Amino acid sequence: MDKKLRERLNRSTRPVVQDRRASTPANMHAVTGTAAPRDRNSHNHGQPPAPAVQNAKNMRRKRRKRGAFKTLLRAVGLLLLLVLVAGAAFYVSLQSRMTISPAPTALTTPTPLPTEPFNLAIFGSDARDPNEQARADTIMLAHIDPVNNQMWMVSIPRDTRVELPGRGTSKINAAYAIGGSDMAIQAVKNATGQDVHYFITLNFWGFEGIVDAMGGIEIDVPFAIDDPRGDITPDRSASQIEAGLQTLDGAHALTFVRHRDGFPDGDFGRMRAQQDFFRAMGSQLTDTPVWRLPLVANSFADNTTTNLRPFELAMVARAMHGVDSDNMHLATLPGQWRAPYVVTDETAAAQIWRNFGTAPFDE
Repeated sequence: MDKKLRERLNRSTRPVVQDRRASTPANMHAVTGTAAPRDRNSHNHGQPPAPAVQNAKNMRRKRRKRGAFKTLLRAVGLLLLLVLVAGAAFYVSLQSRMTISPAPTALTTPTPLPTEPFNLAIFGSDARDPNEQARADTIMLAHIDPVNNQMWMVSIPRDTRVELPGRGTSKINAAYAIGGSDMAIQAVKNATGQDVHYFITLNFWGFEGIVDAMGGIEIDVPFAIDDPRGDITPDRSASQIEAGLQTLDGAHALTFVRHRDGFPDGDFGRMRAQQDFFRAMGSQLTDTPVWRLPLVANSFADNTTTNLRPFELAMVARAMHGVDSDNMHLATLPGQWRAPYVVTDETAAAQIWRNFGTAPFDE
């Protein structure tokens, strides 16, 4: 047998090797329960997955979102609870430290809520001891209109002649030392002819503390001040203030609002300076950082006597916070010095009281 014939015979007798994957029917795996082999080269890139797979993925995604949302709700709820607890604790703390006076009988009734227009008597105590019932170094009557965001404030000279119940003629600043807040409120009503619904008495330490809690008050000092009598610090370190734009801390601010010898008209000049200071204070309070406000509240609570409860004080503060400098109307009760009193000019005063709570004082 020649060579070519043998080669043809060998090729015809070789076993044929078949591709089992190609020869296996596609439905055989479904019949036998075996998994169909996966073709690594056929991933169907860009083709959507089977509906069952897509639904399972969507369900897992929704469960993750619901879980995250529930976690967020729990976190927010816990935060609100902590804020409420802290707020309640702070409220109780303020209420326990404030001197809340029973409503003096001299107050006008019925008393409007601090969300409605009301009159507020403000006394700055001259006490050198926190427990001392001293004269009123500063006396003001304010009308606050929270509806229209306006405020009227009239400074009353501390030497104003007034009739005190059971005492006769006296200086108005003596009323607080003689009969406390009740007589002081009656004296303000006698001197002004106006109603008084609420009162606040703030001592020196409270004033200093509030100014320091605000980070100081920026004000233009009209002239250099050197007033050891107006300075209540033990070492008289706050008796001198330079002229010009200054940021005053609590001690220097107290010297500034107490100083009167440098003004040609004495106490009247001092009251104008006080009004300028309180205007600046009110304006800067709106820019006070939130973290400082509890410090302001603490200083106020520790050094204040009032018939306002903490939540009512919050209403008053909110009402005053809404008043800008253009809607803050300031005046001084007019009068002439007739030793030893300031005698009110009734004609000029009548115009002030006509505008009190209704129009700017210069109209």
